Amino acid sequence: MPRIIDLNTNPEGNLGVWKIEENPEDLKSRLQWSEEDIKRFQSHADGERSKHWLYSRVLLREMLNTSSFIELGADEFGKPFLANFLQKVSISHSGDMVAVMLSKQDCGMDIQIMKPNIERVAHKFINEAEWQSINTDTRFEQMYLVWCCKEALYKYYGKKNLAFKENLSLKTFSWTPEGELIGVIEKDDYYKELPVYWKTIDNYLLAWVSG
Repeated sequence: MPRIIDLNTNPEGNLGVWKIEENPEDLKSRLQWSEEDIKRFQSHADGERSKHWLYSRVLLREMLNTSSFIELGADEFGKPFLANFLQKVSISHSGDMVAVMLSKQDCGMDIQIMKPNIERVAHKFINEAEWQSINTDTRFEQMYLVWCCKEALYKYYGKKNLAFKENLSLKTFSWTPEGELIGVIEKDDYYKELPVYWKTIDNYLLAWVSG
């Protein structure tokens, strides 16, 4: 199971990305299945969703480096958590990539395959100030940068009910294949600024935050 990328994140944590290539049937034996896991796996009607579910959990097991049962649950807002391990976790998948992030602190991570159709929905998540940082030459990449970084912030916050244009914002940024910017979460009396990191992997964009 060769991983495309392994990153040590700051604060202490790690992030793994795996390209889906193996036969799913060959991977099922690597997991310890609870009745709930079986139900969740079987509830995914299409092949892509079931593969994403399976591959992400095999990757999680490898990153935790354990032979023990992994109890992966979801809280009232749908945010995943490890019931029997201390690490915080974030999981994402897109196309033929799955990604898992583990951290000692709260974290959020997103991976997206970059497709031209983002132009149609960009007005829903990019605010006026952020448009000022987007230039013609790298417009496509920067739109995805805003989307992925805000998804990572959204998952970090973990309580839903955030408007991407109003409650999540990115301070001035420019495009490079990998980098760091400052993201802001602002909701009622909650306010937090966090460094958000990103990296391109072929035609995918990966963004993550922890702290």
